[in-house]
Amino acid sequence: MASITTRKNGSRFISFVNAAGEPRHITLGKVPRRYAEALKVKVEDLASAALHGHSPSDDTTRWLASIDDRLYEKLAAVGLASERIGATISAWIKQYLGEREADLKPESLRKLKQTQVKLLAHFNEDTPLRKITHEDAVAWRRFLKDLGLSEAAIKTHSGNAKTMLAAAVRRKIIAENPFTMLKSGPTASRYTRYVTPEEIERVIDACPDSEWRLLFGLARYAGLRVPSESHLLTWADVDFERGRLTVRSPKTERHEGHEQRVVPITPRLMALLHARFDDCSEGEERLITIGGKGAVIRLVRRIWARAGVEPWSRLWQTLRSSCEKEWAMTFPQYAVSKWIGHSIMVSGRHYANAVPDELLDKAASMAGSAQRNAQQKAHETGGNGENDECAASADESRNSRSIRELRDNSTSPCSGKKWSRGDSNPRPETVSAMPLRV
Repeated sequence: MASITTRKNGSRFISFVNAAGEPRHITLGKVPRRYAEALKVKVEDLASAALHGHSPSDDTTRWLASIDDRLYEKLAAVGLASERIGATISAWIKQYLGEREADLKPESLRKLKQTQVKLLAHFNEDTPLRKITHEDAVAWRRFLKDLGLSEAAIKTHSGNAKTMLAAAVRRKIIAENPFTMLKSGPTASRYTRYVTPEEIERVIDACPDSEWRLLFGLARYAGLRVPSESHLLTWADVDFERGRLTVRSPKTERHEGHEQRVVPITPRLMALLHARFDDCSEGEERLITIGGKGAVIRLVRRIWARAGVEPWSRLWQTLRSSCEKEWAMTFPQYAVSKWIGHSIMVSGRHYANAVPDELLDKAASMAGSAQRNAQQKAHETGGNGENDECAASADESRNSRSIRELRDNSTSPCSGKKWSRGDSNPRPETVSAMPLRV
């Protein structure tokens, strides 16, 4: 329990006993009695939590994160609160990124640092985390939109801000995450370019050597991520006998069971692999050694020009999505998603989001063939089979009966044949029913 003491000059202080049984005092100054009593309740909650080793109430936790530094330092001095770490937005983000350097991929860390730049371009570096409100977060999102960023980029930055501030919430530095209401997450792709088998073959034929041909083949015929997956392949990953390719995935290796996957080797890809193997020098382990982003783009443009195909954006991603779409025309989606290296939900959002023309043409030709077969069969039978006669007689019979005889019409008058599943569960010839009352 805590107590309030008022000195002769009107100043007040709160006394309590800490977990070690030692008396402690918090000087408040000349404050109203009501303020001191409200603070006494919070001190008792914090002291009880420290004594029994549990967390204070949610209301006290929120209050602790909202108070000013002066009062917070008084509570920390008597052991009721931990020292405030990274209280400003600049200091906290710097600390957070420093702690994540060891476990984050370079690309993920780069994106977080981009969000850091965007946050500090809007917020003052000395802005306390606890002073940032939901309205401030919404204003920051509008700031990003005014910069001309796409909706996908804004959602990415919003998600990164949520992640960084959520860590501050877990450490009790702030009570709640002001960015939690911002819309974030991946944006469904609207880019539906599909590279047809004919186009990719023209591109492969225009490549300067077998390594370039294999690189395009791995992206289009195996759906590999380039360069993160393609450039890790060694000849030990290629099972020529069984037609399988073991792919290591740095992007998904942090998820248990997704460190690698096995991809089928199609006949066309097998031919490209054999050609590349024949051209490799003795002792060369890597399938792909092509490097240099700028040089790659310039050479790909020349390849497009020689092949006479329409260039596409998202060079390797478009080939990867085209591979998945072609696989989905033949194989079940659960297998396709496993081979491509992501979930079925991601497939529907970013990859299988458009139907290629060749699949529409295939469906149309199948429907046309079925219609022609049906018309031919009707022509051969004269369009007047036993079923038609049975249906016609049934209609006439039903129309001639009164409603009183409706229960007698509960089974078809043509149900004279035995059920195909046999005698173990025969279909009844008639169905008993109570007569309808009108």
